[in-house]
Amino acid sequence: MDEALARTAEDAIPKLTFNHSAGQASRVDVVRLSTLRGRQLDHSIFSPTRLEFHLVHFITEGRGVHFVDFERIPLRAGDVLHIRPEQVHSFDRESRHRASLLMFTPGTLERAHIPQPVRWQAGVVISPATADFRMLTDLLRLQESLDASSADIRPETVGPHLLATVLAGLADVVAARHRGIDPTAQRYENLVLDFESLLDQHHSEVRSASWYATRLGTTPRTLARACHQVRESSPKRLIDLRVILEAKRQLATSPATVEATGYALGFSEPTNFVKFFKRLVGSTPDAFRRSQVPGSA
Repeated sequence: MDEALARTAEDAIPKLTFNHSAGQASRVDVVRLSTLRGRQLDHSIFSPTRLEFHLVHFITEGRGVHFVDFERIPLRAGDVLHIRPEQVHSFDRESRHRASLLMFTPGTLERAHIPQPVRWQAGVVISPATADFRMLTDLLRLQESLDASSADIRPETVGPHLLATVLAGLADVVAARHRGIDPTAQRYENLVLDFESLLDQHHSEVRSASWYATRLGTTPRTLARACHQVRESSPKRLIDLRVILEAKRQLATSPATVEATGYALGFSEPTNFVKFFKRLVGSTPDAFRRSQVPGSA
């Protein structure tokens, strides 16, 4: 890949930092999607960006599509989609749904000494009951009112607590899905979520399912059984897919060469990385990178 194309690839997917829409000091913000569509920004919301903050997408009307980590995710009214830091995402230009977007920085709850009240798989849509969704969006409107207020109550003081309430409500929604589920199935889901969390930290260094099983305090056999039940896949396959996801993110957002990307992901030889990528993706790393640069195909 030549230097000019590398610079284009770097520019094509900017990394977005958190900037409060009303200029408040608060690290929590709520913005209507309709407002975002009409705002003058230095990047297009319809082009991929990589986030440095959390984005929770509440679909309030209609149907639409969102793109997360190169996957197309259909959405409809009442759905909630969580996009976490480092994920690559974009809005769909043709979608006309309405939504409220809750954004907050990593560590917001910890800094306010509020425990993390929710945990669900990033990129997975959840659909609260209608009454629950209404209560959650009512809380978002409170956050909007707080941001617009000139009263003595400060958004940076109260915002994290409103955020914690919203996330606690979502935690209840996620927990309700598991009521009546066999305890073993619940244990397996928690094990797989823990496995995927470890993968986020160690995918470029460790490819051994046994190593992850040991770190999780379980056996390779139990981990394999959990992965097959929860993800219909093997631990090795999930490890490979996590490496591929990071490869795609780096190829799309970094000017580093394919060889350097392979080394960064733990491959000792560039040819091994190219073969691995082509086997799982169906194209070479260079071809994938070109596909992410507008007008280069």
